[in-house]
Amino acid sequence: MSGYAPGSSSGGMSPGDGQTTKVSVSAARLSPKDREVLCHVFCKCRSIGVATQAGRIQRQRCVEQRLDFANDVSKDGTGAPTEYRPEQPYDMTEEPPAPIMDYDDPLEPHSSVPQWIRDVWHSKGKKYQSGDVRRPDVVIVNDPSQPPVQSNIKTVVEMKFPGDRYRPDQEDDYIEIAGSPAKFAHLGATECGCGDDDGQKKTAPSRQPAPQSDLDELYGGGSVSPGGPPLPPMPPTPAPAW
Repeated sequence: MSGYAPGSSSGGMSPGDGQTTKVSVSAARLSPKDREVLCHVFCKCRSIGVATQAGRIQRQRCVEQRLDFANDVSKDGTGAPTEYRPEQPYDMTEEPPAPIMDYDDPLEPHSSVPQWIRDVWHSKGKKYQSGDVRRPDVVIVNDPSQPPVQSNIKTVVEMKFPGDRYRPDQEDDYIEIAGSPAKFAHLGATECGCGDDDGQKKTAPSRQPAPQSDLDELYGGGSVSPGGPPLPPMPPTPAPAW
């Protein structure tokens, strides 16, 4: 998580490959600092990703690993994570959607959402359906010392790598988590200036291919982007001074 380039803004140079950044209306909802941090991670993960044993390249997993590492460093130094919460699951049957947190640590997402569903879903008196739990790529909070409830959400960010598409209702659900369209932002390679982006804000047809994993179906989303030969797992890198 080192080597951050100077902050970029609309029309400026990106933290990616030197191309001019085209900041969409959605991405412009991010502060310069938030856009710099997340675009740096996006562009790095667009280039390398994380390889699975099956040989697939998971770029969303790369984002999660990098932000989790920065959060661990922050907690060691300050007692609280950074404001960037990757892959935070939400129970969409609650009003507003409720973050699914660890039983012992209100700042940590539950380590196993399938186990959480087995533990609590029977009390709801309804069958679990796809989309009942959503997991945005990144939730930015106002106060890192507090849980990512709606009143503490600054922005919900969805990253789409080339080839990714929105699933039906995915964007609407993320706006529901955020509490307002003004608190939802889309980031792709075009917005971050690190290459052509065919992962634009397009919704995939309702008829989907089989999900890559049970967790993809569970979360009603998620992205696994293929491409290139298998790569080794991303080594730890120093966290930036956020």
